[in-house]
Amino acid sequence: MEQGKPLMELSLEYLKNFGTLTHDLSLIQGSSKHAIDFLIIIKELLVGVWILDWKRSVGTDKIIHIERIIQRSNLSGGFIVSNNFSPNARDLSLQTDTLELIEKAEILYHT
Repeated sequence: MEQGKPLMELSLEYLKNFGTLTHDLSLIQGSSKHAIDFLIIIKELLVGVWILDWKRSVGTDKIIHIERIIQRSNLSGGFIVSNNFSPNARDLSLQTDTLELIEKAEILYHT
């Protein structure tokens, strides 16, 4: 059953449709690499992926933190995958043109 799979595994299966997945974080310049789970290369764009498998909702503090990582690096944008996001986090992400939030329910719906 898809719902029982770990969020990381579901994310990898879902996001491979967007581009080439890589764990080679040496492609990133100028930013802390430890928080990024993997990268997607979409055409020539480098996009970071953060998997936040938390029991609680992801809040605005994490959105701001990841947006700063993107701004200080050569990343073109980022995907944050989580079980749930707070309404304020969703609103904040809509104000950026570099972040896309993906909930586990959305992945399960499309697989």
